[in-house]
Amino acid sequence: MKKSEDTRDTDHPRQAALSRRELAVLQRLADVLIPRGGPFPLGAADVDTADRLARYIGRFPRRTRTLLRLLLLWWEVSPLLSRHRQPFSRLDATDREAYLHETYASRRPWLRLPLFWLRTLCLTAFTSDPRVEEALGFTHSCVDESPPRVGPRLEPIAYPQVWGPLEERADVCVIGSGAGGAVIAKELAEGGLSVIVIEEGAYFTQEDFQGPLFERVQKLYRDGGLTAALGRRTIPIPLGKCVGGTTVVNSGTCFRAPDSVLREWESRWGIEGADPASMEPIFRRVEEIIGVKPTPRELVSENALLFQRGVEALGYHGAPIPRNIDGCRGCGVCALGCPSDAKQAMHLSYLPRAARHGARVYARCRARRIVVEKGRAVAVEADILDARTDQFRGRLRVRSPVVVLAAGAIHSPAFLMANGLGRSSGQVGKNLTIHPSLGIAALFEQEVYGWRGTLQPYYVDELQESLGVMLEVTSPLPGVGASLLPGIGLEAKEMLARYKHTALVGVFVADSSRGRVLRGPGPGAEPTILYDLNREDGRRLVQGIALAGEIFLEAGASAVYTGLSRLPVVQSREELEQLREVDAGAGLATPTGFHPMGTCRMGSDPVTSVVGPYGEVHDVKNLFVADASVFPSCVGVNPQVTIMAFATRTARHILENSDRYLP
Repeated sequence: MKKSEDTRDTDHPRQAALSRRELAVLQRLADVLIPRGGPFPLGAADVDTADRLARYIGRFPRRTRTLLRLLLLWWEVSPLLSRHRQPFSRLDATDREAYLHETYASRRPWLRLPLFWLRTLCLTAFTSDPRVEEALGFTHSCVDESPPRVGPRLEPIAYPQVWGPLEERADVCVIGSGAGGAVIAKELAEGGLSVIVIEEGAYFTQEDFQGPLFERVQKLYRDGGLTAALGRRTIPIPLGKCVGGTTVVNSGTCFRAPDSVLREWESRWGIEGADPASMEPIFRRVEEIIGVKPTPRELVSENALLFQRGVEALGYHGAPIPRNIDGCRGCGVCALGCPSDAKQAMHLSYLPRAARHGARVYARCRARRIVVEKGRAVAVEADILDARTDQFRGRLRVRSPVVVLAAGAIHSPAFLMANGLGRSSGQVGKNLTIHPSLGIAALFEQEVYGWRGTLQPYYVDELQESLGVMLEVTSPLPGVGASLLPGIGLEAKEMLARYKHTALVGVFVADSSRGRVLRGPGPGAEPTILYDLNREDGRRLVQGIALAGEIFLEAGASAVYTGLSRLPVVQSREELEQLREVDAGAGLATPTGFHPMGTCRMGSDPVTSVVGPYGEVHDVKNLFVADASVFPSCVGVNPQVTIMAFATRTARHILENSDRYLP
């Protein structure tokens, strides 16, 4: 079908997102955060940052807009509790600057967290302005300037093509179209079963992956990119919301689960056939379909080449990252949708194959209920949504003897809880791991332009076996990466002035910390995520930071920004040794959880796990879960390929036992 504007544009209607007073507070805050003049001449007022951010806020979902307005209200009144004794907007310029610095240095979470989010949004809006991008040296260009390839296209069914009530029948209904759901759909459709996929997000193609970076985040990510876990810190957990799921907006990094992890899953959790030898042909099948290969030398960024120089000089182990690419031009914006149709995300690889074998994809349909009769899943009910407004446009009911839930480690458990399913073990929503990551920046005398080339081209696994720590070189993209750098006011301006001299690496830890997911207050409501980083994981992150710092200094960096308040900058070997002894609880920066897992744990024992060894929910027949929520522990690497491999395994199990599952 021809896509209408309704299926392509997920922006909410333009509206006055902020009141006049709220906008005034935002303007005053932005002007102090990013003042005029200094080493980077442009300031927030020069490019109307507050107005730009207000427009962005108007595009967020209503729930997120409300939370942001509450943050602004808190920021306005919080000086009343300080020595300043006045609302922020009434302070003079000197006191506003003083209060900002006091809050930035505070260890009190109720002061630091609102500033963390408001600073992040202000810097993101500021660096998304074309005038600022030009001053930073960011040109939206690719290493290879040849025309992009055009990949296969889907024809998802969506409003206004359909509206309710509507009833369909299929052998299998799959909820979610990401790394788990797309694989299930393709494998079962190729196996001769009729398949319907229900996806809450809209369908986007390379034509949509253009324009300001933050606007693309708002379009492609759930909650406009502001999904977060609550705890002592508020930890961002970015989730894709589109046909193809988070695979559309991930880095394209494709690691297999480490052998040690697979062996532990088999021996401890009774997952027969999860051992490395049994999984090897399944991993190989997945990698062949999505074209996994090491990052080509010509697409490796200067950022990564500098890091590699330090790794080799120190004798550590590093290598190019394997990626699911075909025709990559090195545009460096993988996390915002690939404009080259090169990253073989699910909307370009598995879903077109599924469609060729008859699978149908319903986009902008939010699953709300699994119908269970006599202990067996028999149907799925979903709301048909208006792409522009999220308004209810009808009800879709899919009768199917097999249901596969693949909504991800946050939304799959929330959906089960909302439906009162899978609760016999008491483990649904528990055991959340997020593979926490910190971005560590380094400054070099030479210009790096770290965003030129593939987003994540190189890794170091020196501490993977001993501490579960992985280093992955990544791109300091303006518009999404500037907020990772330290500083406010003139310090922030100094960092911006040297932004093209900045290199960045991500430190990931296989966390032993455990969080949980709580169901939302009603159908379609977003779940609440709770997570706190324990001291052991903090200690291992510090060791990863120290390793990254050592490599950067060996590569010639003049300064490394650690994200630790006690030792925020390291410039020498002596300071590096001090860093290794820093207490992990001493002001560790807020990590990001890119890879949530574990909330519908897989295992052979129904007392300790939610689903069986092939993903079938213990207490509901013919209902399967196929996403990262089934992992019994943090996989320790980017999980896409492992999700896909275990989904392949689940699909084979369904096909091999079709006489049991299908009438």
